[in-house]
Amino acid sequence: MLFETTYQTFSGPVLPAMRTRLNDDEAHRTIAANLLAGSEPVVHTKDARGEQLRTRDGRPLTVVAMYRDGLASVMELVHV
Repeated sequence: MLFETTYQTFSGPVLPAMRTRLNDDEAHRTIAANLLAGSEPVVHTKDARGEQLRTRDGRPLTVVAMYRDGLASVMELVHV
């Protein structure tokens, strides 16, 4: 599976969002690296109605929020 990703940090200096493409192994390694760095990942795949999150053009979307003392970063994974 391939994902278009956008990664935005909020701790320290806020840099422009990074955009790239990752396969599922690379996405899992990125999340695991943040976990090892002390972040607690929270994965969002459903909306308030329990339906799969989707982009405006209908592609499945997963949002991973990384928390430390507060929100540290967000990773958006759009299924390609």
